[in-house]
Amino acid sequence: MTTAEITQFFHIADSTLSDWESNPKRQKLLTLLRTISLDEAEKYLQPKNTPPKFSPKTRFAKLRKEWFSIDLLWSRQDHSLIEINSLISIYLSTPNQEDTQTLIRLFGIERVRMILMKLKNSMPIEDYNEASEQIEFSIDPETYFEVHPLPALEELLRHPKKRYITYLSKQYSADELVKMAQEKKVPFNTLFQIKKMTGLSA
Repeated sequence: MTTAEITQFFHIADSTLSDWESNPKRQKLLTLLRTISLDEAEKYLQPKNTPPKFSPKTRFAKLRKEWFSIDLLWSRQDHSLIEINSLISIYLSTPNQEDTQTLIRLFGIERVRMILMKLKNSMPIEDYNEASEQIEFSIDPETYFEVHPLPALEELLRHPKKRYITYLSKQYSADELVKMAQEKKVPFNTLFQIKKMTGLSA
């Protein structure tokens, strides 16, 4: 993997990787990450190959806000006790790929799917479908695009989603994607989203 791929995939800051290069204890890990491909890393870390952090029988957990890319629980204190099913419901109701993958990693595919099914009649159909597709992509990104064809490139760049940018990143460099978005004159906040998804912005 390239440095950009490592920082994007594992959410590791460039400065941290620089520290690793000068730290003999971390150099081996960095060397390992650089010798495997992004595809290999994705396969090793697919949710279906990794047991969840919390048992399906666990009802409550201490909230750790650093788990998530968006703080949807701003009214709650960090490290406060929260019912796991409520936590999953809140994040599925405003779905984004990164946090959906976090839910699956923490609580398991079956539990996340079960909560989504319970929400089906109470959430907007667009959000339900988006959360469902995010789960599907998390489980098997390789076959996802066999079932769900990509929208047109302009649509992807105007309405970027993490799974689409991940797919496009295998064909284009981060700089090329940003340049194409600029040529399409996408709004500034959308351009920032693309930069963040490709690892060009923290």
